[in-house]
Amino acid sequence: MNKDVVKAFLSLSSFTALNHGSRIVLTLCLARLLSTDEFGTFAALLALCEILLLPASMGFASSLMRISYPLYKAQQHDLLRGLKHVYLAASCLFGVIFVAAVVISFQAISPHQSAQEHVAYLLLLVPIGAIMQSQSAFLVALNKPKIGLITQQCIFELLTAGFCFFVYLIRGDLSLVEICILLFCSILCVVIYQYWLIKKMIVASTARYQTKQWCKDSLIMLASGAGTVLVAKLDVLLVHHWFGAQGVSIFFPAVVIAGLLTILGNAANQYLKPILMADETTEQQLSELMKVVWRFNFAAILLLALLAKPLLTLYGESQLQEGFWILMLLLLGQLLLPARILASSMIKLKGNPLINLYVLLGATSVTVLMAVLLKDQFGLLGVAVAFSGGFMLGAICRMVIVCTRMRLPLSVVLGLVR
Repeated sequence: MNKDVVKAFLSLSSFTALNHGSRIVLTLCLARLLSTDEFGTFAALLALCEILLLPASMGFASSLMRISYPLYKAQQHDLLRGLKHVYLAASCLFGVIFVAAVVISFQAISPHQSAQEHVAYLLLLVPIGAIMQSQSAFLVALNKPKIGLITQQCIFELLTAGFCFFVYLIRGDLSLVEICILLFCSILCVVIYQYWLIKKMIVASTARYQTKQWCKDSLIMLASGAGTVLVAKLDVLLVHHWFGAQGVSIFFPAVVIAGLLTILGNAANQYLKPILMADETTEQQLSELMKVVWRFNFAAILLLALLAKPLLTLYGESQLQEGFWILMLLLLGQLLLPARILASSMIKLKGNPLINLYVLLGATSVTVLMAVLLKDQFGLLGVAVAFSGGFMLGAICRMVIVCTRMRLPLSVVLGLVR
């Protein structure tokens, strides 16, 4: 393996690890401080909140890298200032309207009273969370990838965990309402910090706008990216709908632990972006990175499999054996994560982003159908089989597309080019 590639990849991984480490800290803290039902409800609301972030930003959280990176390279600070105003306005206005519609719909269809009572807090959390995600992407485009990654998730989750623990020490208990308020305060602190950083980096000048083109590009990225987020969180929402908060309290810890592999995925994505957006992309560069990602991904899966029961025990898992097999099934699907990362990034940055949406619609339809068929006979294990299989199906479909339509050799995807 190329030592420079390994060094750069591990450097990025250390920062993406902070994001997922903070998720572990927050969820472990709340799993210990809340009852099983309250923790399950919180996990379902958190999943719904994360699904809504990209649509609430009108797609800017996904498109800003593609839109703003060329402007930054050309030092067009007037357009960067205009772009900043546009994504802030979109998150505030579109976010509130979109989330209000979702909240009304969720309250009408959810069979669980606790979720209905607390879902209105999404109106508070999602718009400001969308601004945080957009500004994080903007910082990455402004050549601040590390601070962009840290402010994407890590800081607000650690702040929330700290605030929750402090309140619990003082009062002796903690409610979901208080957690939602503390989440809002934490995100607000991060948003103010991000805004201050961005303001320093953009030269003061009269703002210029290309609003129509920016919004068009963002809506295209929204169409392709929203499906990715939905599929990533749909399992938790369906488990909550079918099995209630008790089911989520068993399923969610396995999802969080398997999600640690996203550390590698996010690092690879950050490494890939400048390579794919360059005028010329060499197969050698891509192959060297993929060789590293395949090996690290396989090693990480083995490590998580060995540590599965101790990690689940930390969450106070009431059904340890069932949680263990759920985690094993989810890890099995992640074996194809490297192929999915490269194929999805190539389609998004060098091809038609809507192709990602079409693949997701097909794979998700198969996944949900499998889950419906398996849930009654196999319960939570059936849902895990469906989503693990759906993930692998989506990865294979994307890999076929980039190898056939975009003429990328399979040897590059597998990291075999020397």
